[in-house]
Amino acid sequence: MNKELEILIDMVSKGKDNYSSNELATSINLKYTNGVYPYLNKLLDKKLIIRCNKGNYSINDRHDKVKDIQFIVGIFGKDAGILFKDSTKEILTKFSKNPLIKKDLFPQNSLNSIKDIAEKTKIIHYVKEQDTYFISCWEEPTKRLLDFFEIKLEFDMEDFKHTVIKYYSSVKNTSSPIDEQTQRELKKINMESYIGGKEYLLDKLKEIDFSFLSIAKIITEKKNKEFFNNIFLLTSKINDWKMKYVYNTDKIEGNPLSMQDVKTILTVGSLSVEQDKKSVLETVNSRTALDNIFDTSNELTIDFIKRLHLATQNGLDEDAGKYKQKENCVTDNTGQLIDTTTPVEFVERRMETLIQWYNQNKNKLHPFVLAVIVHNQFVYIHPFNDGNGRVSRLIFNFILIKNGFFPIIIYNDEKHKYYNYIRSSKKGDIKDFVSYCLNIYRNQVDEF
Repeated sequence: MNKELEILIDMVSKGKDNYSSNELATSINLKYTNGVYPYLNKLLDKKLIIRCNKGNYSINDRHDKVKDIQFIVGIFGKDAGILFKDSTKEILTKFSKNPLIKKDLFPQNSLNSIKDIAEKTKIIHYVKEQDTYFISCWEEPTKRLLDFFEIKLEFDMEDFKHTVIKYYSSVKNTSSPIDEQTQRELKKINMESYIGGKEYLLDKLKEIDFSFLSIAKIITEKKNKEFFNNIFLLTSKINDWKMKYVYNTDKIEGNPLSMQDVKTILTVGSLSVEQDKKSVLETVNSRTALDNIFDTSNELTIDFIKRLHLATQNGLDEDAGKYKQKENCVTDNTGQLIDTTTPVEFVERRMETLIQWYNQNKNKLHPFVLAVIVHNQFVYIHPFNDGNGRVSRLIFNFILIKNGFFPIIIYNDEKHKYYNYIRSSKKGDIKDFVSYCLNIYRNQVDEF
């Protein structure tokens, strides 16, 4: 990677308004500040940076190449650097001519770079059965990188998409408990959706800065004052809230227990309720999982999400705490398809990208916006066999609690409105869903 590009990526990664020449010299390990000026002059000539007051410099975020870097760094964080190396450009140039290349056709030095790119960013995939690598040319990060390097594809992308869909649709899912034909059909529509980017929200986001959210902090501070000298009242309120939350989050997913049943299970014990064991276990599990999100020493990681799923599905799903091994989708009460989900082979990639995006934006976005985006992207991925809805709402509330806000309850009698807001945000417009969540918050904090 040349020095001027290294400087530019460092400026984008740090996200400051402006930088001194001394800072920029240090960023590329120059001993003397004067050595940085030739690189800065090249960036100025290309209009990639702007000279501002007091001899400082800022990025020109109107430039298309800067926008590409900002997007890629926003998705991949510290791993983005490997994508801007000269070796990466050479590799992508080869893939632009043939998107699917046998492993043994690469020299060893290129193969090491390809493995590094595949493992850290997954814009390149490895098909073990065919000992072949292919480029995910339909995904926005890859398209942005190709655009940055001014590399044009020399193959028919639509034909290649069909090749990938056909291959993955033919892979037998041996762990599937439902008939193989159904799995193949579901795999096909999930792959078509995945390759079309239909279940990926993070590259479609539109407005994400909402001034109306300032009221959330005001009403939170007001409510905190009420509890400041009365910890016993707060504890009582939280216990009541937890019972309402468990009842509603399970009810949304079809649990038949009444509110009184839930209260009895969580206060007296599960043996006091004469209901089917599955329904009772769902209630006990939901309470156990819920307790995890009140521990703010936790961080939102893949491991934490898997632990939430394990707690939620313990004793109900033999794959609790593990990603799905069979295709799934979102259906209505009649079994009609509502939404596709991420195919099994790409769940790990999508989840890693989601956590990377979260870490890049957790100190930039309002917690409500952050919670909505992460919640919705998680739902679109649907990474587990079952329990995805319950885990998504736990993640939403964990982000709120982690940032000093009260958690909220999605009431069962509003579930259709809730589902509609999730689906309506799939094209990147989250304003209505954020407003919906704020209205819930305002009403529920007053009642808390």
